Amino acid sequence: MPITDNGEIKFVYGSPAMAVGRGKRSAIVVGDIHIGMESKLRKLGIHLYDMSASMARDILRIASEFGTSRAILLGDIKDQVLRPESSERFAVSNFFNILSPLDITVVRGNHDAYLSDMLSVPIVDELTTGSFSFTHGNSWPSEKAMQSKYLITAHNHAALSIKDLNGAVYSRKAWVVAGINPEEAHRRYHKFNKDIKLVIMPAFNDMILGHPVNEGESRGLGPLLQNRVFETETASVYSLEGQYFGTISELRKKQ
Repeated sequence: MPITDNGEIKFVYGSPAMAVGRGKRSAIVVGDIHIGMESKLRKLGIHLYDMSASMARDILRIASEFGTSRAILLGDIKDQVLRPESSERFAVSNFFNILSPLDITVVRGNHDAYLSDMLSVPIVDELTTGSFSFTHGNSWPSEKAMQSKYLITAHNHAALSIKDLNGAVYSRKAWVVAGINPEEAHRRYHKFNKDIKLVIMPAFNDMILGHPVNEGESRGLGPLLQNRVFETETASVYSLEGQYFGTISELRKKQ
């Protein structure tokens, strides 16, 4: 069930995933899968089952619900920044075997070194299709991407810090949507769409709650918000269920 439906972009209700485009060109998009994270936690004495298969099946299910056979994986497929251990390589292979019914494109993330040695699916640094451009979010997008209607990124593990009635603080995953800051954008780009929207995805991996955007300053939000190419203070924050929480500025004042 979509949170929004303007014919081009849909946030999947209750899930850190979106569907973009129309008809045969539509695709499911997820980011920050971090396969192999369980191995890192195991070394700390936290033993969890391998989640790669269940994440792959979730992507297949969502694709089926939205009637598409395409998926865009928006970086950080694996958790190891450098060469993966054998257990992580096996989990990555198993993940993509399960996803074999889908037409997959991977947008490379900063954790995805050596990924091209393991996979036969297309792996790109940036993808532009229709109204959308996709980058992982850890580096500057191209001028071509900045002329799109939507710039979709991951990387930041977007979340919101919430305080309940008892004063307990917890984090929950969130969507962040920001408009362009023309003055700062002109410092970086000769051409850009003055109406472009930046959409920051929450992490698809359930073990990653994320970095609360309403805590601290703009550090950790990636170059586009940290350098104010997009408006940080007026960026809108939504829950996975579609609830509008307010702007980042409003939410920081409530902390």
